[in-house]
Amino acid sequence: MERARKLLKGLRIHHLGFGFFWTVTFVVLSGFQPSRELGALWQGYTLAEQVLMPAAVGVLGFLCARRRCELPHWAAGAACFLLSGSALLYFLVFHLGEGAASLAIVAGLLMGIACALFFLLWELFYVTEGQQRALICIPLSAAMSVGLYLLVMLLPLAIMVFVTVTILPFVALICLQKSLGEIEMDAVPVLDRPALRTAMADLWRPVLCVSILAFSQKLIARVGGAGEVDTLAALVGFAAAALLVAALELFLSKGFDILHIYQLLFPALTIGFLLPSLFGQQYTTLLVAFLMFGFEVVNLLLIITCAVYTIRNGLPSSPLYALCIGPVLAAMLVGSEVGALLGPVLSGDLAHWASIILFCIVLLSVALVLVARGKGKAPASMTDAELVSPAEAASDNCAAAPASGSAPEEAQPRLAERRQVVQAYLEERGLSPRETEVAELLMKGHSVSAIAGKLFISENTTRGHAKSIYKKLAVHSRQELVDLGDQLLG
Repeated sequence: MERARKLLKGLRIHHLGFGFFWTVTFVVLSGFQPSRELGALWQGYTLAEQVLMPAAVGVLGFLCARRRCELPHWAAGAACFLLSGSALLYFLVFHLGEGAASLAIVAGLLMGIACALFFLLWELFYVTEGQQRALICIPLSAAMSVGLYLLVMLLPLAIMVFVTVTILPFVALICLQKSLGEIEMDAVPVLDRPALRTAMADLWRPVLCVSILAFSQKLIARVGGAGEVDTLAALVGFAAAALLVAALELFLSKGFDILHIYQLLFPALTIGFLLPSLFGQQYTTLLVAFLMFGFEVVNLLLIITCAVYTIRNGLPSSPLYALCIGPVLAAMLVGSEVGALLGPVLSGDLAHWASIILFCIVLLSVALVLVARGKGKAPASMTDAELVSPAEAASDNCAAAPASGSAPEEAQPRLAERRQVVQAYLEERGLSPRETEVAELLMKGHSVSAIAGKLFISENTTRGHAKSIYKKLAVHSRQELVDLGDQLLG
């Protein structure tokens, strides 16, 4: 519970704004079962979205690395309008029967670009604002999106269109802009060739595991002819995965590696694959739920791993995200298209269906062998020691310091009282909880780089907090802030 308290400390509802974006994508990608008349349009729509999304993530990541910059904050507005426009075209084509194949393809293209922008901008916030945000906001946003999706699907069509096209995209925009407004960007680190080679050596195993699961999940869903029941099963698996990842991050006291989680999931996934072969294709729905659960567990952990690795190694956000998630998105595209080609051929053929399942099990086994031979160098979590707030650590160190001579036992409550005086003074001057933490460390003489390391935020964000602190406290230098701290402490 103490770990959960530390992780949830400072969490605000707009930090979960990723969930509003995810809800729109669920509505326009999972909320429609294509009829025979609209089947070709649906294939064009999904293919355009699945092709452009990894392409856009890769291109934007490459441009950010080449130009040594991150996406500008105004890109959030562009992402919102693209998302809203895609949702509008989706309803026009697939629910109102207006338009043709060209509109369906345009809707898919807009959705692909909007997804790429939202992914990269939210990853920028998680990386810049610190590991705690990535650890808990990502899985909680995913779980929230499933609940919102189910509520939206209960609405009448007219209200559903209004909510999906206008309300949800703009709430997602407000949340993203408010979150990005909490960070301050400066120079972007260089992703040179040695750093890129090191990152690829550290991350290729988890990326491969997630990519294989992504391919298998899409392949089975398309070969099995995913219907309404399968879509609901996939959503259940997605929600269960999000809640499991949130529970792992909240309550697992020791940090863990994504590869260890994959090793634990492998037996359950294998059993899920065997169900249709042993008991018939009516168990395909259960297999889809199993696969979605397993894939989303490791996929969410991969996103967290990418953020944590970026922070700890001082690397640019967008290129690393493209390096990690781009192959996963490409694997989903390949699995979906291969499944679409094989689905009509293998429909109802138990022997070929068993061959597909065996092929997927072999792929997962290959990934397991690679995982077992490698050592995880990219953690997907933090230990409790890393989550200790610097103010608490400093207080604990002072309390635990050996008494050289005659330090009275009353020193501990006196230190606590003095700290309360400082915090009360800072809160009266309008400092936020994060600014209070930074101010306390500045008063103790810590440098910007040291504070960034202790709070798991970037130096750019730390400097931004320092500027705000100086303004609110009417001081002009760190030394003046140190002197102010000495006065408050008497």
